[in-house]
Amino acid sequence: MTTDEDRDRLAEQLVALPVYELVDVLRRVLPHHSQDRYGIRTELVLAEATDYEDEPGLEVQLVAWPDRDYYDGDLGIDQGLWENGHCTKCDTEVVSNAKRAFCPYCGSRCGLT
Repeated sequence: MTTDEDRDRLAEQLVALPVYELVDVLRRVLPHHSQDRYGIRTELVLAEATDYEDEPGLEVQLVAWPDRDYYDGDLGIDQGLWENGHCTKCDTEVVSNAKRAFCPYCGSRCGLT
């Protein structure tokens, strides 16, 4: 078990990362917290929620993992989460810093614009 101080140090390190590097770190962690029980699959994912002033409700998109093979081992460009798209396999809206990414829920390749 870690202490509050250990978690605070880790949180400080994560806050210091640019978004595209933070997403890559979480890509390595979140899938380890998936669960399959009683015919129900639960996946821990990162999401971006946007609140538009003139529209009711939130727009929620799952953060897609950059396709590192497509980017020769890189993470794509550091431009924030500006690429949007749709996973055709699981019918999920996704967002990423990369135009070529993987859906964090089902793992399918997604082309974003």
